[in-house]
Amino acid sequence: MKYNESRIITIREQWFIETRTGYDGPFETKDEAKKYLKLLNSCDAARCEFAGLQFSHT
Repeated sequence: MKYNESRIITIREQWFIETRTGYDGPFETKDEAKKYLKLLNSCDAARCEFAGLQFSHT
């Protein structure tokens, strides 16, 4: 799964993820932010796949 690490930013020694609606965080480490970003991306992919399946069955 690919993710855009440029969405991870640091402000005052805390890590945040830039999202469409603002910022998620803070995270204590960059590794925690990376894990969360991967989780967000996998949820988005699953949501898109589900929406496609629903559309194809209507």
